[in-house]
Amino acid sequence: MRRLTRSELASRVGPRPPSDAFWRRAIDRGEAALSVGADAVAGDADEDATAPLDTGDIVDVADHAFVVVGVDRTDAGGRIYRIELVGDRDED
Repeated sequence: MRRLTRSELASRVGPRPPSDAFWRRAIDRGEAALSVGADAVAGDADEDATAPLDTGDIVDVADHAFVVVGVDRTDAGGRIYRIELVGDRDED
């Protein structure tokens, strides 16, 4: 499991990182799907590739955090990451 900042994620996903509008919608909905092209995934399609994110990774966006809950491979060799907003922890 890795913990990344928004800017660290942007540097991993290629020339078009998620926009401010994407993150606002994700925060409002509590979930989102983030897709990246094959160029953001290192390695051969037939081998285990090194992807920018894995299940369980956390992305910090301002005062919010998202966890990667699923990864789907696209036919073109990219990935679709399903992320969910991590709820606030009550500090009792």
